[in-house]
Amino acid sequence: MKNIVLITGGGKRLGSLIAKELSKESFHIVLHYNKSEKQALETKDEIIKNGGKIDLIRKEITSENDAMDLIGESINFLEDIENQQFTLINNASAFKYDQGHDFTENILDEHIHANFKIPALLVKSLNKQLNEKFNGNVINMLDAKLFGLNPDHYTYTLSKFALLGLTKVASLSYAPKLRVNGIAPGFTLPNPEHGAEDFKRIQKLNPLLIGPNPNDVINAVKFLIKTLS
Repeated sequence: MKNIVLITGGGKRLGSLIAKELSKESFHIVLHYNKSEKQALETKDEIIKNGGKIDLIRKEITSENDAMDLIGESINFLEDIENQQFTLINNASAFKYDQGHDFTENILDEHIHANFKIPALLVKSLNKQLNEKFNGNVINMLDAKLFGLNPDHYTYTLSKFALLGLTKVASLSYAPKLRVNGIAPGFTLPNPEHGAEDFKRIQKLNPLLIGPNPNDVINAVKFLIKTLS
């Protein structure tokens, strides 16, 4: 079986780590990026150096047409054979700090656009372009914050709740052609604003006194890809 994995916003941080690890297991990576060209090229170079297969697509997604084009370009990497699998990982995200009493309409729009609207359009586009030659799979990157609420990052949190709703409703709407799941990582990588000690302190707030690491998320991604029948 040939496996294509499209990772949005995959040039840096967790998206890049997922791409590198999946490429070691013969997954063909299609890495989407917009502004993070330097990081995307570095990710590509490392994957190729290690014998993996990767293609880059640079695109700013602002409309349904853009979403259709990204899915179409990625599907073109599939071969004209039966029993193939295409996985979309909705990883791209906007993440800006605000609070309920001072958020702006612009930041609300930015979060809803990046974290909900674009994933919704990409899932719709994938379902529309599915055919009998390949299975469709979607993994939405949520946030553990949804299941342990606090009031900071107000509009970001609202947008991730919308993505959680999309995950549930889309899984019903597009079944059985398309399987839709979500992964809700905890505090996995340090925010650039946090130092190493602060990162350790926050991770220890977990009831287990340790936080997740990228391999935990990557293993969950692998499970959802490999168990698609």
